[in-house]
Amino acid sequence: MDSMNSDSSPAPTQDQASRRRPRLVGGLTLAMLASWLLMISPLPYSLLSGITGLVALVLLIPLIVMSIRERRYSMAVIGTLLGVPATLLIIATSAFSALFYGPTAEHQECLSTAITQQARVQCDDAVQGSMAEWVSGLFGG
Repeated sequence: MDSMNSDSSPAPTQDQASRRRPRLVGGLTLAMLASWLLMISPLPYSLLSGITGLVALVLLIPLIVMSIRERRYSMAVIGTLLGVPATLLIIATSAFSALFYGPTAEHQECLSTAITQQARVQCDDAVQGSMAEWVSGLFGG
């Protein structure tokens, strides 16, 4: 019955937290690295960065809560002020790419064939016109 003593109950939770933190940090690091690599990939693959960004956000929230419980406030503040906006930006960028898939794919294709700086500027101008036409067609304008 001594093993059920209330004095020994905090140790397993602290031990579980100390074993869980490296997994969360490792998973968060891998998810953020995968998000970054997918964001710089060409279009259908760059859409997957939203999924890995969402995974990173899901791993970040328990890490922030764990940091607050362990009174590691600086880690919690950094995670909240830098990590949450970064993951939300990754998710929003992926959603924006999915929403404007057609014009974005055309722009990437144009940039891949552009050799000179002038050709790149023409690609940028063309995508702006294409997006304006796409949005006006979307709203019936």
